[in-house]
Amino acid sequence: MRRRSERGNAMLEFALGFSMFWMLFSGVYQIGYAYYIYDRLAVATANAAELGSRLSYDSSNVSAFSTSLKNMVLYGSETAGTYPVVPGLTTANVAVDAHTDGNGIPHYVTVNITGYTINALFTSFSLPNKPGATGLYYGQYTCSAC
Repeated sequence: MRRRSERGNAMLEFALGFSMFWMLFSGVYQIGYAYYIYDRLAVATANAAELGSRLSYDSSNVSAFSTSLKNMVLYGSETAGTYPVVPGLTTANVAVDAHTDGNGIPHYVTVNITGYTINALFTSFSLPNKPGATGLYYGQYTCSAC
């Protein structure tokens, strides 16, 4: 027979154990979600850098080149879509830089994510200039205004 002073011990142990389990579970979920979003961004920037290394570069219309690469990061396609690869990502968060020489011919193409914040379960993670990818440019260079 149980003593009167031991009544409610199971409920107290359950409450303590469940709260510890819940904190552990939510922490694992939060870190896992942040890694998942970061991986999607890393793949998107790598795909955009690969596309940028093969895409035709017109020195008189650099914005079309930049827009195609930003769309590749945002939507996974050269054309604009409706749903971004990760929630909350905008064109303002994508930086495209074609490293050109003195003649305006690109040698490298760099794509970075700037100022994006991953909103996890209980906290948010800032990504200053991360992730990013650089590709050697070997596409066709043109100058339509020259």
